[in-house]
Amino acid sequence: MSSDDSSGTNNRGGPPAPQNSANSKSKKKKKLPPQETIDKIWSRFSASRFSKATKVLSFTKHTLIDPSKVPTTSPPPNNLLVSEDFERAVQECRAKVKKLIKECRRVNMRYRDPTFDIDWDLKWEKGYCLNGLAESKFEISGRAFVNPNSTVPKAVKRVHEIFDKPTFLKAKVSPADVKQGSLGDCWLMASLTALANMEVGIQRICVEYDTTIGIYGFVFHRDGEWIISIIDDKLYLKSPDWDSPSVQRHLLEQTDREDVEKEYRKTYQTGSQALFFAHCRDQNETWLPLLEKAYAKAHGDYAALLGGWIGEGVEDLTGGVTTELLTSDILDIDEFWNNEIMKVNKEFVFGCSTGLLDGGYGTREGISEGHAYVIMEARELSSGERLLKLRNPWGKGKKGNWEGAWSDGSKEFTPEAQQELNHKFGNDSVFWISYQDLLRKYQHFDRTRLFMDSPDWRLTQKWISMEVPWKAEFEQTFRIVLRKESPVILVLSQLDDRYFDGLQGQYSFRLQFRLHEVGSPGEEDYIVRSHGNYLMERSVVTELKRLKAGTYSVFIMVVADRDTSAASVEDVVKSQCQQKKDNDKLAQVGQAYDLAHSKGAQHMNSQVATRKAKEKAEARASRIAIRRKAWEKRHQQREIIRKQGKKNLDKRERKEAKDEAEEVEEEEKEPKDQGVQTDDFKGTTIQKEDKASQTEEPVPEPNVSATQPVVENNKAVQVSIEDFSGSTISSQGTASTPKSSSASSPPVMRVPAQAGPPPPSCFIPSQRRSSPPSQSRYSRRPPERGQQYIVSDGESSASPISEQDDYFKSDDEQASKSRQTVAGDASKQKKESDGDDDPEPWNAVCIVGFRVYSKDEGLEVKLYEEGKVEDELLVGELKNVSEACTDADDEEGDANKTNSSKTATVAQGHAEVERESHPMSEANYHEAVVPVQAQESDKVTVTDRKREAAASMDSTTTTNGDAPIIELPAIETKADTVEEARLSPDSTNTLTN
Repeated sequence: MSSDDSSGTNNRGGPPAPQNSANSKSKKKKKLPPQETIDKIWSRFSASRFSKATKVLSFTKHTLIDPSKVPTTSPPPNNLLVSEDFERAVQECRAKVKKLIKECRRVNMRYRDPTFDIDWDLKWEKGYCLNGLAESKFEISGRAFVNPNSTVPKAVKRVHEIFDKPTFLKAKVSPADVKQGSLGDCWLMASLTALANMEVGIQRICVEYDTTIGIYGFVFHRDGEWIISIIDDKLYLKSPDWDSPSVQRHLLEQTDREDVEKEYRKTYQTGSQALFFAHCRDQNETWLPLLEKAYAKAHGDYAALLGGWIGEGVEDLTGGVTTELLTSDILDIDEFWNNEIMKVNKEFVFGCSTGLLDGGYGTREGISEGHAYVIMEARELSSGERLLKLRNPWGKGKKGNWEGAWSDGSKEFTPEAQQELNHKFGNDSVFWISYQDLLRKYQHFDRTRLFMDSPDWRLTQKWISMEVPWKAEFEQTFRIVLRKESPVILVLSQLDDRYFDGLQGQYSFRLQFRLHEVGSPGEEDYIVRSHGNYLMERSVVTELKRLKAGTYSVFIMVVADRDTSAASVEDVVKSQCQQKKDNDKLAQVGQAYDLAHSKGAQHMNSQVATRKAKEKAEARASRIAIRRKAWEKRHQQREIIRKQGKKNLDKRERKEAKDEAEEVEEEEKEPKDQGVQTDDFKGTTIQKEDKASQTEEPVPEPNVSATQPVVENNKAVQVSIEDFSGSTISSQGTASTPKSSSASSPPVMRVPAQAGPPPPSCFIPSQRRSSPPSQSRYSRRPPERGQQYIVSDGESSASPISEQDDYFKSDDEQASKSRQTVAGDASKQKKESDGDDDPEPWNAVCIVGFRVYSKDEGLEVKLYEEGKVEDELLVGELKNVSEACTDADDEEGDANKTNSSKTATVAQGHAEVERESHPMSEANYHEAVVPVQAQESDKVTVTDRKREAAASMDSTTTTNGDAPIIELPAIETKADTVEEARLSPDSTNTLTN
C-alpha cells in the first residue's frame, strides 16, 4: 500500500475513511469572510421560486360549487357600467329564488337551506354556522345551553314561530331600527344604519323573498363583483326550547298558569327581544336579523363578522370605494365640510371612530372608544353653527352617546334650534355634535364614495398574483390607456380573507401604488400616490377629479408582514385532516378559499410557465456559451499547436542543416582508413551477398538490440549503429578491418530513411518492423500528468500551451475525480444543519386586484408584461449566440474542409477527447494517420505535405551526443482535422513498409 492510501481514500475510489470527530468539527466550524457570509444569508433568505396554494380542495370538481360562482376560463368583459354587474347579480338572484319557491310549493314545504342549516348545526352541537375554522367564539355544548349566563345561542326558530305579525320591510326603513346583538359587529350595524338612512338603500340589496315559504335572496359586493346569498328564515334565540332544561322553565312551572309552555314561549321566545343577534327596534320587523344572517353566510359563519371597519361594511353593501382619513391629515377643514361632509347620503357615506390609534377603550364625554359611529346628516344652522347627526348602532338608550355641547338636553339646544333641526329627545341612540367637537373627539373617518345614483361611471379591473420579496419595492405592473379626459378613481385591493377565515396563512399585506406618465418612470415623477390606509388594509384608493387622455403606468408595492405564530394553510389543512372531525367546515372554508384564489390562479399559472420557459432559455444559453467557449479553446489550442509545430520545424531544419554541414566538414577533415571502403558507404548501407561463404545455415544478422535502445511512449528512440567490422564486413569476403589507432568508441553513422527532411518516424530494423502491434513504438499516449515539456536545442522551450491537463486526462483520473465529488457530496449531506439547509423563511404571494372607475367608455387596463419583454430580449440574445456559434462552426468546417453539422461537431468533440485520453495501437495509429487520397484540388507538393504534416504534430527532437533521438510525434487525429494530419505518400510508405 502506498503512502497516499492513508489520506482517507483508497485506490479503488471507495468512500473516504471515517475521520475523528475533532477533524470533522474543525471543518464544520470553518467560517467564510464576513461579506461572503452575509451574501450567502441573503441569497438563501428569499425563495427563488415563489409559490402559493390556490386550491385546498384539489380533488373537488366544479360541479360541487355553485355554478354562479365558478370562475370562467375567459376573462370577464371589462369597462362595463357599474350598474351592469349589479343588475346581472340581481337577475340571477331573482331567478334562483323563484326556482326554489316553485320547488317548495311543489312539495308543500317551507324552504330549508341545506348549506347553512343553523337548526341542525346547533342541535348536533357542531357550531359550523357560528364558529370559524380557526377559533371558537361560541362554546357549543350541553353545559353552555343549560347555563343561563353563557353567551351562546340556545335555540333556533323560524320567523313565523318567533313573531306574532312578522313584517320583513316596512314602507320606510328607519335608521333607528338597527340594534346590535350579542356579536361585536358594530361596524356592520353602523353600515346598515347608513344604508337605512338612504331612501332605497336596504331595498336595493334585499332582492327577492317570500315570507310564506321562508326564503330571502340578498346581493353583496365582494372582491370587485356582486355575489348572491340566499337563506331560509331560521334565527337564533337567547333562550332554550321548552323541551330543554332551563332555569326559566323551572320558575314558570312553580307558578299557577294554565298553559305553562305557551306562556314560556310568549315570554322568552317571541318578538325581536328574543333574538340572540341583531334585531330591529320594532318587535315584528325582521329585515335586520335576516340580512345579518345572509351576510354571515356569505362569509362562512357569524364569528367571521367579529371586528371590522365601517368603510368595509359600506363597500360590501353599496359597491362603493372607501378612503381612510385621519383627522390630523385634513388640510382645509372648510373644504372638507363644504365639498364632502355636506354631500353625505348623496355622493358619500361617512363613518367615524376614536381611540383606535392610542389603544384606549374608555369614553370621551360619553363617546365609546374603539366603537363605530355613522354620520347620518350634516346641517348648517341659520346662526352659522355647523352640526352633524350621529348614531350609535348599539341602540341601547344613552349608552355610548355624546354628552357634550348640542347633546340631548344640553343648553345649546334651544327650542328654536330643536325646531330647525326637527329633533326630538329620546333613547334612539341618535345625537347631534358640533363640527369642531367632531374633529376634536373623533380621530378616524371612513369616507365611502357611492356609485348607485351615478349611471355614467364605468369599471375596469384586473386580478394578478404578486410575489412579494422581503424588501418590497415599487414595480411597474399595470398600464392605463385613457381615451378622453375623465375623472378617475384608482383602487388597489387584496382578497377579503374574512370569508375564508382560518386559511389566511402567515402573511398579511400592506398595499401602495403610484401613477406615472409612461415617459416618466422616475421615483419622484409620479402624478399621484395612494392614500395610506393605516387601519383598513384591504384596499388603498386615490381619486383624481380630472385626468387627461393618455397612457399611464401604475407602480405597485406590496409589503408583507409574517406572523410565525400563525399556522400556514398547509398546516391547517393537515391538522384538520388528521383530526377527521371538521370535514364539512374544512370543505366549506376550503371552497371559499379556492373561489377567492381562482382570481389570481390564471396569472399565477402563466407566471410559472413564463419562469419555466425563461429557465429553459437560460439553460440553453448557458449550454451554447459553454460550447462556444470550448470551441474557442479548442481552436486556440490548434492554432498554438500549428504555430509551435511550424516554429519547431524551422528550428529543426536549421539545426539539421547545420549538423549535416558539420558532419561533412568533419568527414573531409578525418583521414580515411584504407581498410574500409568509405567511398561506397555514403548515407546508406548496401548489404551484398558473399556467394563464397554461402552455407545451408543462414548467417545470423547482427544483434543490434543491445546497441539500439528504444524508449516508448513518446520518448526518444535512439538508433546507434556499431562498428560494422565482423559479420557485416566478412560477408563481403574482405579481410578483417584493423581497429583504429584511437581507443575511442567506433564511429556512429546516421542512416537517414530518405533524402531531404526526415519523416516523422525513425528507422526501424526488420526485426522491429515484424514485431506485434503490442510492442509498437508508435504509441500516441500523451505525456503523463505533471510531466514537463521536453526541451531541446532544436525546439522552442517557450510553449504557450496552457491547461493541457484538462485535455489529456485519462479515464482513471476522471473517474477518481468523480468518485471524490460524490464522496464530498455525501459527506456534505451528513453534516449537521447549521441553519442554511432549513426551508426558505420567506415566500409570500399576494392576490391583488386593480380597479379603475372612470367615465371613459374606451378606457383600458393592461398588465405590464415586463417578463415577456425580458424573454424577447433573452430569445434575441440566444439567437445571436447561436448564430455566432454556427458561424464559428462553419469557419472551422471550412478550415478543415468538412461539412459536418453542429450536432456532428459536438459528437466529434466528445470523440476526440475519448481518443486523446486513450493510447492507440500501431494498427489503429496507422489507420488514423493514413489519409484518404487527396482530390485534384487538394494536391500539394511532397515538400509542402511534409511541412504541413510536421507543423500539425507536436513533436520534439533531442540530441544525445552523435546519436539522433527522434521523439514520436503526437499526431492530431480529430475527425474534423484529418486534412491537417495528412502525410505525404513517401512518409506513409516509410511507416507501413
